[in-house]
Parts: sequence; C-alpha cells; structure tokens
Amino acid sequence: MVKPLAGLVVLDLTRFLAGPYCTLLLGGLGAEVIKVEQPDSAEVQRNRPPFGGPKGASLSKQTEDDISMTHLHRSRNKKSVTLNLRHPQGKELFLQLCAKADVVVENFAPGTLDRMGFGFPILQACNPRLILCSISGFGQRGPQREWRAYDPIIQAASGITSVTGYPDRPPVRAGAAISDTTTPLVAVIGILSALQLRDRTGQGEWVDISMQDSSFFLLPELIEFLVAGDPPQRMGNAHLTGAPFNLYVATDGYVSLCAVTMSDWQKLLVAIGREDLKQDPRFSNILSRRDHREEVDAIVQHWIGQRTVTEAVTHLQKHQVPAGPVLTPSELLHDEHLTAREMVIDLAHPVHGPIPGAKAIGMPVKFAQHPLNFDQPAPALGAHNEEIYGRLLGLDAAKLQTLKGQGVI
Repeated sequence: MVKPLAGLVVLDLTRFLAGPYCTLLLGGLGAEVIKVEQPDSAEVQRNRPPFGGPKGASLSKQTEDDISMTHLHRSRNKKSVTLNLRHPQGKELFLQLCAKADVVVENFAPGTLDRMGFGFPILQACNPRLILCSISGFGQRGPQREWRAYDPIIQAASGITSVTGYPDRPPVRAGAAISDTTTPLVAVIGILSALQLRDRTGQGEWVDISMQDSSFFLLPELIEFLVAGDPPQRMGNAHLTGAPFNLYVATDGYVSLCAVTMSDWQKLLVAIGREDLKQDPRFSNILSRRDHREEVDAIVQHWIGQRTVTEAVTHLQKHQVPAGPVLTPSELLHDEHLTAREMVIDLAHPVHGPIPGAKAIGMPVKFAQHPLNFDQPAPALGAHNEEIYGRLLGLDAAKLQTLKGQGVI
C-alpha cells in the first residue's frame, strides 16, 4: 500500500500534545517518524495515567508492562530510538541522523535547540535540505517568545476564552484542547509546504509555528465583527449573526440546530409545521431573526422539547435542516458513523496487542484509492535502536552495545 509521505524521514523531538500530534499525522501519512527519547528516563508521556496493558485500561498500572495511554495513542506509527542529547557522542549521533533526515520537529521553548547545539544554522550546515519545524507557545520571534504556555494559556491569549461562555458569567476555556490540537494541523501544513518549496529550491526551511498564531487564526468572524464596530460578546451557544443557532433541550438530551440561510429557515418551518411564519416580518431575513432571537429560540425549543434527540434530529435532517445530537465522549466511541469511517479504532500495546476495551482516534485524512490509517502500535522505548542506527548510520551490534554502556543510547 502506497502512502503519500513514504520515504520521508522525520526526527521527532516533541513532548506533550501539540508536537506529538503533528508527528502522529505525519506518521499516519506514511512518513518514517523516529521518536528520539532519553535512554535514562522515559519522557513524561510514557509515565502518566491512565495506563493500558494486557489487563485493559486503568488509572493505575495493573502490570509492569502497562504503558501510558498518552504514549500508546500519540506515538502510533512511530519508531523509538534512545539517544542522550547531552552526551558529546549523543550530539554527534543526532547530527548524523539529521544528515539522513528530511524533517526535524521540536517543541522546546524557543532558544533551547540553540543551547543544545542544534540551532537551525547548524542543522543547515549538516544537511542543507533539512526542514526544521519548531512549535512553541508564542513563536520564535516577538516580545513574548520566551513566555511558557500550555493549552489554557494559549486559549486565553488568543481570544478564544474571552468569547466562550455566557455573558453573565466569567469567560471559560473550551472543554477540548483546541489550541493543542489545531496547532499541529497548521504545523503539518507548514511542513508539507516547506517540502514543496524544497523541491523547487533544493533548500530546507525553518517552519515557525506559534500556538497563539494558530489559535488566533480560528477567530475570523469575531475579528470581522470587531472591526465593523460590533465587539464580540460571550453568547453561550448562540451566534453573533443568526437565529436559530443554539442548543435546544429534547426529552433525553440536547440538539444543536443552525438555520443560517433563508433556505435553512424555510425548510425548518416546514419541518416543524410552522409554515404560517414564512411571511412574518419578524423573521423575514437573518438580521430580523437575530433581533428576535428569543422568539425564534422559543419556537424551536417548543418543537424539540416534545421529542427525543433521535426523533428530532432524524426528522430535521430528513427536511435538510442542519441539526445534530450533542454526543458525549462515551457515545462517540460507540457512534456507528465514526466507526464506519474508521475514526474509532482499537488501541494496541506494542507487546500484547489490542488492549481490552481500549479505543483510539483514527486517521482524519481519507484517500479514496490509497487508504490511510494508524496501523502500527506505539513503540517500546528504544525498540528501533538496532534498525535505525544500523540502517541509517551503519552501526553494528557491537558498537551499539558500547554506546549503550557509555550511556549514549
């Protein structure tokens, strides 16, 4: 099976979520992702709960073979080598790997790679075609480049938090790690673009990905209204411009409904048996419906409130009205549509195979003729030392044993 990035060698120096999710996607697209880990202390990603192993998933280790679910999920389709980047020989080996690689991805704090002796000019001298992708909270340049950040800090600093929640309550962060999971998408776009540029110029590039930049990019509507003199406010589940655009309470859950266009509104009126409102001047266009938002919401709520989520959504979609259920994570893992699209898949242990009851998120990119998937489990620590150091650098078993004894690998 041919994968689009087959033959591409990626050195992965990332931790936590934004970086590993970037390299996870590259691995799913077919790149050979080589995860470089410290030999003496497996990174935090391998040792944080919950854990998965032969007895299933649990908040604490049930067997010595149990591995963090974080690692098992985010390190699929990757290979693992151990390498002490603080050791002089380790630094030399890393530069030798860089000479054979196409991409290096890191998410250290800005300046860290330079202090380690692996700044972009050094990597370029080692391999002019090498692409370095640096993911950080606030980017490699700018007055706040040295600020430390995690997802909640970036949501706050990018404007997401300020417009999330209800007007009479404090701002809240989005429940999902929005900044940590959208930033790697931007990083993959940057890497693929740099590869295209390299094909034309023969030179690598330094791709500078800021989590704040990536998250700020998610706010086009809010900025458009702001510059037009209408500062965005927290609106809960409603929308700046239109109505109905909200969550509505069914007899057994919640329904999300958005009737944005005039066509949507007309179809909704037919669906709920309120065609008498088609000529009502209060609802004649998107602006008038916005001005009468409470009345619109009351009409929709009255209809949905008498039905189950399934009944309401099925009927509305039959009339081509955009509506859907509010699904919980538990419901998503059993959702027939996501399962059919291979977005809910089994999660495997590198030694014991599928973990009882454990599921993982599948590959979101779908090709019609060349299927893509996460088909390799996360690796054990250093599982590919012999393969990678032997194939790429020509080191034999005796040399590897010596390096291991010296604490280099």
